[in-house]
Amino acid sequence: MKPAPTETAELLHRVRQQLILSQVRIMELEDERDELAPRLAAVEKLLAAAQTLADQKTDEAGHLENVRADLQAQYEHLRHMQHVTNEAFTATRQQLAIAEQAVAAGRLVHDGLLIQIGHANQQLVAGQIKCDGLRLQLSTTNDQLTALDQQLRTNWTEAAAKQQRLEQLDSEQRAMNSSRSWRWTAWLRALERQFRGR
Repeated sequence: MKPAPTETAELLHRVRQQLILSQVRIMELEDERDELAPRLAAVEKLLAAAQTLADQKTDEAGHLENVRADLQAQYEHLRHMQHVTNEAFTATRQQLAIAEQAVAAGRLVHDGLLIQIGHANQQLVAGQIKCDGLRLQLSTTNDQLTALDQQLRTNWTEAAAKQQRLEQLDSEQRAMNSSRSWRWTAWLRALERQFRGR
């Protein structure tokens, strides 16, 4: 049984309405795609730049950590050398005291003891000069370690801030894409674009 002409016309009218609504929806989706594409590209570019900077700062932090470890090893070595020098200094003083006691005990070996005392004094002065030099090196190493530690902390802070900014941008992008108001007001933006076109 064939449908009545009025039913056919009504069906055709409904189909046309559905087609028109589908075309409008497709146009709206295409407009949304065109609007979001540059913003997504900019966000991706910013994310890539931030990731590159974070990797660079991480490499710099690793290098600074290696330098700090080397300086720490040098610092320990200088402390050991200072200890050895102090022991030699103490031993020299003990030898000097023994020599002075020997001079006081007898004048028979006076000339020989004077030579030993002079040699001991030279060793004492050399040891003192060496000790002063080691103390200066130790102070310089401590200053370098302090500066490197501060720089390392700064690099870690910058890397953490970049990582936090990346997470914030990613969260904003997800919130924008999943915003209910953004999807619900799409037809308003489409109407506005149509009025502008007219």
